Amino acid sequence: MSIPPRQRIVINLDEPSGSPRKRRPYQPLGQSQPKQPRRWPKILGILVLVFLVIGLVAAAGGYFWWRHFQTTPVYSLAVLIDAAQRNDGATVDRLTNSDKVIGNLAEQMIDKVSGQLGFVSGYVPSGVLSQSAGLHTLPPSVVETLKQTFRERVTAEIKDFSAQSAPKPFIILALTLPNMIKVTSTDNTARMTATVRGQPVELTMEKEAGVWKVVGIKDDNFVTRLVSELVNDLPRPKVNAIEPGKRQNKRRR
Repeated sequence: MSIPPRQRIVINLDEPSGSPRKRRPYQPLGQSQPKQPRRWPKILGILVLVFLVIGLVAAAGGYFWWRHFQTTPVYSLAVLIDAAQRNDGATVDRLTNSDKVIGNLAEQMIDKVSGQLGFVSGYVPSGVLSQSAGLHTLPPSVVETLKQTFRERVTAEIKDFSAQSAPKPFIILALTLPNMIKVTSTDNTARMTATVRGQPVELTMEKEAGVWKVVGIKDDNFVTRLVSELVNDLPRPKVNAIEPGKRQNKRRR
């Protein structure tokens, strides 16, 4: 007859007396202990939510900034340059005040011709080139030529003003244009300056019925070409021709 082994009684001296024993939950044989849930999916979800909120705020800010940008003279100039590059005459006409631009060019032409009166005084009737009279002092043929070719001339000038670069998509043109020009603006007037072929060119824009329009162009090379055409169109004085070898007979009293 076998004697059963003695069972040991183990007393944990580290536990205070009277404290309940921690019992492990019953676990069937062959099953592993359940894993605790992972935290990274929750963290990832929070990060996605944060980036989504930031994206929505940025999109809203960009939308309101773009809406404000559309009310500025720089945006109207970008539309005008894009129209000039695409030969969109209707948009060029809508964003330019032809009467004011022609009058502004006429004043500059009169200024330049007045400085050359030593050359053209023999061809210009007295009082014809009066700066105070403005556009009405120019010969009718010159004024008519300006009006007929206004769109082509202004379109070419706007193309030159756009920094002699290849045509760009409108959104890129609109965003990069403020870095290409110098803008000085008030509530209803804006002056934009750029360097074209080493010479400063200035466009003046005014706000008319909520739309910014070009009302003046200041380009010395452009005005010089117009003055050259003006001088060529002026009537030449009649000079009596004298044959070589003959002297002009003077009347004797």
